[in-house]
Amino acid sequence: MDIQVQYRSAAGRTCRDEPAGLRGVPVEEREPLSEPRAYKGRRSILTKWVSATGQVVWCTSTVQLDAAMLLDFDPDIACFQSRVVQVHWELDGRRGTVEPAFVARTRDERRLVFAHPPRDGAGVEERVLRQSADGAGWEIRPLQAPQGLLRCSLEIAAHFRGAEFAADDRARRALLDVFATPRPLQAGAAASGLGLKASGYAWHLVWTGELTWDWTKPLLPTSPVWASQAAPAGEA
Repeated sequence: MDIQVQYRSAAGRTCRDEPAGLRGVPVEEREPLSEPRAYKGRRSILTKWVSATGQVVWCTSTVQLDAAMLLDFDPDIACFQSRVVQVHWELDGRRGTVEPAFVARTRDERRLVFAHPPRDGAGVEERVLRQSADGAGWEIRPLQAPQGLLRCSLEIAAHFRGAEFAADDRARRALLDVFATPRPLQAGAAASGLGLKASGYAWHLVWTGELTWDWTKPLLPTSPVWASQAAPAGEA
């Protein structure tokens, strides 16, 4: 099987190379190969996710949008982007293209490629990605989207993901002290003495994972939250 991967160079030019030529290349930091366009008759929903770092990530379905939210929430993910690689393959006169949903880099410098569910029953797309990953040093992961309560809770917390809600060191420490034991989110923020911005700061700490809650229950302003290093009441 002949495989070529299309991506952008550091200078922004579109180029192709064998998978081994992409080993160590930070494609997740590059500009997308193209911006998806709406057109008459398009069945998929075209939207975008703006990550906590301000990076625009294009999504072509609500499932991909929810998966982007989950990646943004994951503390192990340092950076991710969509539409930055296209894998072109040719086998026995047949040709095709596979475009992963996302390419991400972890904080320990691993490169993850999140794959859409395969469109073919023969497994060619999965084989193409596996062969590309072997050459490029990628780890292939299935696309996962949050469901049920987790999705609803993350959607609420995501409103406070931006840097404008990030507390400085003093305010952050004050809130972590307040939530050293479980307290209702809104009430604990009010008790911090940080004024009107305290609530946004607290929600942002939930988004970054420094404050946590019972994931089996809805995340609401009245939900008990606590510093993630501390155990909730009743636990060892």
